[in-house]
Amino acid sequence: MDSGKYSTDRSKPAVVVAMSGGVDSSVAAYLLAKQGYPLVGVSMQVWDYKQNSAENSRATCCSPADFCDARMVADALEIPFYVVDFEATFQAEVIQRFVDTYKQGLTPNPCIDCNSRVKFRELRRRALGFGCEVVATGHYARIKKSSEGFHLLRGVDSNKDQSYFLYTCRQDELERTLFPIGDFTKPQIREIAREVGLSTAQKPESQDICFVAGSVQDFVTKIGGGRGRGDFITKGGQKVGEHDGVHRFTVGQRRGLHLGGAPEPLYVVGLNASTNEVIVGPREDLKREGFSVQEMHWVSPSSRRLIAEGTFPFHQDVVVQVRSRHEGVRARMTVLSADESEVSWTDGWAPVSPGQAAVMYDLNNEELLCGGRIRANLFET
Repeated sequence: MDSGKYSTDRSKPAVVVAMSGGVDSSVAAYLLAKQGYPLVGVSMQVWDYKQNSAENSRATCCSPADFCDARMVADALEIPFYVVDFEATFQAEVIQRFVDTYKQGLTPNPCIDCNSRVKFRELRRRALGFGCEVVATGHYARIKKSSEGFHLLRGVDSNKDQSYFLYTCRQDELERTLFPIGDFTKPQIREIAREVGLSTAQKPESQDICFVAGSVQDFVTKIGGGRGRGDFITKGGQKVGEHDGVHRFTVGQRRGLHLGGAPEPLYVVGLNASTNEVIVGPREDLKREGFSVQEMHWVSPSSRRLIAEGTFPFHQDVVVQVRSRHEGVRARMTVLSADESEVSWTDGWAPVSPGQAAVMYDLNNEELLCGGRIRANLFET
């Protein structure tokens, strides 16, 4: 690539850029260097890949091999680079929560926990030790400043948008965060990497759950122990088979049930962790009028203003995204308190998995308003 020598603009704040070793964070670092930001590259050691065999999987994130890739990019950009040990924090805040949530019959989202509890809390604390108050990542998301505050927007590339994972960001965090690639598409990012000769230009995507080698179910069993044999039952209580533990299933799942003889495909429509029962039925049994959301985080200035006014309950029409690859469905949100809301579908519906995140956007499906965790109690149709 070019000589890697970029003029530093000392009027710009010093930035810690999280470098996973992938093409997205590599280009994020390049774009910031080109803009003159004083940079420190940091990779996060979060998991013992050698012991847990994740490095043998098709693609990982933040593994030792990835650190080598990140270091090569940092060397080419001529910026300082460090690998920082976050393993204890990751174990407590991501791995243990992941395992415990599955064993409770709920569906976790470790990427959200990693972003909120590691990247945007622990990394920011460590960044201060490098003399940096600003953190940058390779997320496909955008931040817009207005007279009201900071607005979190979807990334330009709708196929890669990662704002869903960022709903826990606070206003003070958005003020000190940069998402350099949010205005680009993935093909554009790869093209930039090729043009400037970044070694990660052709690197494949990392898998969704970077620390899991093999199946999620086997990982949960290995780390947290299994629940033992249990029954598949219908909504009417009829036993239709047996399984190896409620932690091996999630609401909405169709594959891997190994139940034959039904007139139509069966889905997991409910989980009862206390009895170790998996409730199955046709897809129509997944349909609900709505659901409750707790542990709410209010992101947009307009939403925060409404919460500060404290007039509950109030209603708001929104677009709700209930999983990372979901495009969103229009719904009405009834805000009961700063911590809890109820969501009712108004235009179509989507299968909902208790424990997952529900993230609300404006009716343009662009600005992230708020989000929270889906509670186990789903409204029946």
